[in-house]
Amino acid sequence: MASVQLNMITQFTSNHSAGPLRHIGEGACGSVWCASSKSFPYSANTPLVLKREDMSDVRSITHEAEIHHHILQALANPRVATTITTFRVNIPLSQGLLHHTNSAAWSQILPRLPAGYTACSALVSEKVHPFPFRVRKLLLEQLTACEDPQKVAQGHMNTHCLIRAYLGKRKYSRVEEDARPAHLKKLRPYSLRNFPLCVDQMEDLELDVEGYALAMAAALAFMHWTAKVDANDVEFVLGQRRSDKTRQTLPCVGEKDFESAALGPHALWVLDFDCCREMTMDEEGVKTACKSFWRNDQYYPRPGSNNPFDQRLWAVFREQFLKTSDGLLESDNEEVKKLPVMLMDMIEETKGKSLRGALVSDDHIEGQK
Repeated sequence: MASVQLNMITQFTSNHSAGPLRHIGEGACGSVWCASSKSFPYSANTPLVLKREDMSDVRSITHEAEIHHHILQALANPRVATTITTFRVNIPLSQGLLHHTNSAAWSQILPRLPAGYTACSALVSEKVHPFPFRVRKLLLEQLTACEDPQKVAQGHMNTHCLIRAYLGKRKYSRVEEDARPAHLKKLRPYSLRNFPLCVDQMEDLELDVEGYALAMAAALAFMHWTAKVDANDVEFVLGQRRSDKTRQTLPCVGEKDFESAALGPHALWVLDFDCCREMTMDEEGVKTACKSFWRNDQYYPRPGSNNPFDQRLWAVFREQFLKTSDGLLESDNEEVKKLPVMLMDMIEETKGKSLRGALVSDDHIEGQK
């Protein structure tokens, strides 16, 4: 795995700015930091994030950097561009791995981190552009019982607002919209970072739910059959789209961005590859992919729902997955070409069953977690 070049991380260094780096998130693998948008505006070169390996002794940022690089390399397959012409899914550009032994880099980065932070391995990659104030305020007004949406939306902790797109989950039980009690329609306000948006909330906001399903299906097919990874624990988030200058040149699958009255022009992104593993192109690989599907958060539509809208959404997802898979595997042997249908059938057949500790069930939640 290539090491990041010092000139690529200038925006994180004390030579660039004396202001502190912003903590914009964290996960099982590590904390995520970026330069202030005031010192590094989006109109400049591609803004980056620094994902430190400081949250777990089990997760490996080096492995994530390797898988991320592997997925980006798979985009060079000419079948990707000719086959995937649906809505675009962006894949963040990776600038490489910053090793903990790179004292020249860390000596310029640590002064901008809180006291007590030390050098560690870190992944440097493209920053997903968060939603602007207008969208943050709208989410609070439409989906929560927040008494002062403007104040909360302007809060420092809420400015980096990305939306987790859960097409396989409804916030409320299967009741008719008109029968939903008024007090259940809005929830308490909370952090807008990684804001969970379930499919019924997307419908309320008149978002392109089927478009998201088409894009996820194509992206998953690409990850399985071209990149040949299991896509375990990846995240699909909504954020602002890239600038006009970079949209056609930075990594993605698909061609069309999304637009809606609620969110404005926006894009779907796939992130977090630290749990992904390469998979074999056989039945064992399909079993691995099936387990990853059910273990992941409910980004994808799910089969077997009693809700007719969810039934259709699964049908749209399945059909697009198989269509994209056929195009990507056109030159492969017949045994490999059978795998996509095998996977979709296996996902449908294993609903409600336990896969080595991962219980597959229809999960609907009644309130805010």
